[in-house]
Amino acid sequence: MSAILCQKVSHLFLHAEKFETLFSKKEVRVIRKKYEPREQPKLSKPGESCVTNLFFGFFFDGTKNNYMQANEGKNHSNVARLYDCYPGAGVKGVLPKDTDWEDKNMRYTHFFKAYMPGVSSPFPEVGDPGTGQAADRGAASGYLGEARIVWALVQAINNVNRYFNKTPLFSSEFIISLIKRIELTAESRSQMLAPLPNNSNRDSKIWGPKKEFMILLQILKQNVAAHRREREGRPKKIDPGIVDSIYVSTFGFSLGATQARAFTNWFMTLCYIDAELHNRHGEFTLGGYPVVFDFLGLFDTVASVGVGNSLGNSDIGRLCDGHGAWADAENSLRVPSKVRCVHLVAAHELRRSFPLDSIASGSVTSANWLEVVFPGVHSDLGGGYAPLEQGRGIEPDGSDMLARIPLIYMYREARLAGVPLKLELASPIAQGRFKIKLEAIKALNAYLAVCKKTNGTITEIMREQARLQIEWRLARHPKGKSPMQSSASFIRASNFDKNDLDSANREFEEEIINFEKWRAGKGANFTPAVQAPGLNNEHEREWEEIATWWGESESPTPAVMSFFDDYVHDSRAWFKLIPIGNPDSEAGMKQKLISMIARRNEENRKGVVAVKDILYLKLLGPIGDHIRRKLSPPLTQDELRAISDYENTGQIPRMQTFGREPFESSWKSFGVSTRGGYLRFRKIYGGSDTVLISNENGLDQGSINVAAVDGEKTSGSSG
Repeated sequence: MSAILCQKVSHLFLHAEKFETLFSKKEVRVIRKKYEPREQPKLSKPGESCVTNLFFGFFFDGTKNNYMQANEGKNHSNVARLYDCYPGAGVKGVLPKDTDWEDKNMRYTHFFKAYMPGVSSPFPEVGDPGTGQAADRGAASGYLGEARIVWALVQAINNVNRYFNKTPLFSSEFIISLIKRIELTAESRSQMLAPLPNNSNRDSKIWGPKKEFMILLQILKQNVAAHRREREGRPKKIDPGIVDSIYVSTFGFSLGATQARAFTNWFMTLCYIDAELHNRHGEFTLGGYPVVFDFLGLFDTVASVGVGNSLGNSDIGRLCDGHGAWADAENSLRVPSKVRCVHLVAAHELRRSFPLDSIASGSVTSANWLEVVFPGVHSDLGGGYAPLEQGRGIEPDGSDMLARIPLIYMYREARLAGVPLKLELASPIAQGRFKIKLEAIKALNAYLAVCKKTNGTITEIMREQARLQIEWRLARHPKGKSPMQSSASFIRASNFDKNDLDSANREFEEEIINFEKWRAGKGANFTPAVQAPGLNNEHEREWEEIATWWGESESPTPAVMSFFDDYVHDSRAWFKLIPIGNPDSEAGMKQKLISMIARRNEENRKGVVAVKDILYLKLLGPIGDHIRRKLSPPLTQDELRAISDYENTGQIPRMQTFGREPFESSWKSFGVSTRGGYLRFRKIYGGSDTVLISNENGLDQGSINVAAVDGEKTSGSSG
C-alpha cells in the first residue's frame, strides 16, 4: 500500500482559528461554493427556503480518554477537540450543556453530534462506570467498546426524530437493554442483508441485530412519516423543514478509531435496510432520507479487542490478534471504498500491545483513502498527554505539544471533504485547544528535513522512522554519548516520569546486550540481509534488519536529538502490561508506596515471612514457599529507601519501576514474554486478522470479504 510521510508543516497552522488564513484562496472557494451552500436553506429561492439537510457528527474517543476527566489536566484528545468545533447540540447528559455549540441565531438546529468517551473511562449511558474491573477490562480487551457502537447507532436514529419532534425516540435505559440483547459480529452483519427466517433460527444471536434494528427503524418510519416527502411533492408537515439529505462524518482515535470503522460499516448496513423499508433498494437512507457518508477521520487505529497480540509469535500469541468479537479485520474494520478516509499513523509507536490496523488490504487501496505517517508515538498523534508529562510540553496550555499538528492537519482534511467543522465560530476555549507554538512547527520541519523516505510503501517509511528513533536512543542510553538523564526534558520531568524513563532506559541497556550476544552467536562470517516486508512478527528477523546498519550510522543530527528529546513521548516506558503492583499513574504509585510501608511494618513485626505468607508453607510445603518468595520477595534495599523517602517528604521518590512489556519471561512478568523492547518495528495489520503488512507472500486477495453494501471496486497499489 502506498502511504506518505507528513510533509513540511505550514506556518499558517499558527492561525487555525482564522479560516481565510489556514486555507488557501482556492480552498476557501471550494468550501464556500461546494459545501457551505448545502448547510443552510436557500432563503432567496422560492420553494427552497424550507428545504434543508441534516448533519451528524460522531466522535469516538480513545482508551482512557474522556472529555470531562481531561478538563483538569488539559489533556483532551484530538477527537474531543474536533468535537468542540462541530456545530449543533450534543446528546443530553453526556457532556455539560456549556460544551454545546452556542447558536444564538438558531442557524445550526439541524446539526447533531455525539461524543463517546473512551473505554476504561466513565460512560454511564452504556452502563460503564469507568472504574474497577470495568476500567481494567476496558483497557485490556476493549470491554464495552461494542456498547458504544450500539449507542451511537441508536443516536443516529434519535437524531432524525430530534430534528422533527424535538425529542429522542429511545432512552439510555432502553439502549442499555438493547446492548445486552445483540452482538455486532461480522456474521450478524452479513445476516442484516438477508431476509429474516420464519422458523426458530430467527431467535439465534446472529439474527439479533437484524430483528432489533428493524423494529427501531419501523418506529422511526412511523414517527416521521408526516414529514417525509415521496419522490416528488411536499410532505404533510413542513415545519421545522423539508429534509433533503443527511450528511455523516465520523472520527476516532486508538480503539475509538477501531469503533469508528466498525460503526461506519454497521451504520451503512443500517441505512441499507432502512432503504428497503422505504422501497429504495440499493440506496442508503435513514427514516427514508438519503444518507451521504462524507468523511472518516482516524488517528492511529489500534484494535486489541479481546486478547491482543502482545505475545507475538509464541504458541499462544498466534491465536490472539486483537480482532475479536466486533473488530474482525476482514469485515468490520474494512473501510468502505466510497468513503473519504484519512488515517494518521504514529511513526514511533513500538509497544507490542499497540499494533496498527492499516486502512489498506494488503496492496489494495482506494483513491478515496489517504494514510499519512506522522512522527511521534500513539498519543503524540491522537492527543491525551498533559503539559509537562515526561518533561515534554512546557507551556501550561499545551500549545507546544506535538499532537496539535496532526489535529490541525485532520481539521483541514475534514473541512476540505465537506465536514462542517467551524473553528472560526467556536468558543475561545475551543480555539485555544488548537493553538500551536512556532517552535513546535520548526522542530518538526527540521526533523522532516532529515527524512529520506517521504512516500512509497508504509513498510519503507516506518523502517526509516524506526532507525532514526533507535539511533537517538543509542545516543541517550546510560552508556551513550549523552545519557538521557542529561537531557532538559528528563531534568524537568516529575519523579514519577523520571522513574519510568530511567527504568526503561536501563532495560534498553539489557536489550542491547542480548542483541550483541545474538549477533556474536551468528559467527564472524554472518552477513545480515535486508528483510522482506512483514517480518513475520519475529524479533530475530527484525534484529537482522537492524544489524544491516548497526554501528555504521553517524550520530543523530541536532534536529533529530532535539525533536525526540523535547516532543516525542516514550509510550513504552509508561505502559505497564503487567499491571499487578506496577501503577501507571502518580495516584497509583502513591497507593503502592503506602501499601509497601504497611508491608514493611508487618514484616518488622512478624519477621520476614508475614503471617499471610505462612499459608504457602502450610498448604504447599517447600514448593509453596519457593512460589511465595518468587511472587512476593522481601522488599529490596531500593524499595526500603524509596518508602523511607516517601514517609519523609510525602512525594514520590526516585526508584526503579517494572511491568513493561517484557523481553524474557520471569517471575516478575508472571511467565509472560512479549519479546518487547526498543529494538523492534511496529506491527501493522493489513486488512486481515493474520496478515502483517506487507507480508512476504502478500495478502491472498481471494480471502477478502468486501462488505456487500460497498459496491465500488478498490484498486491495487504498487508497494
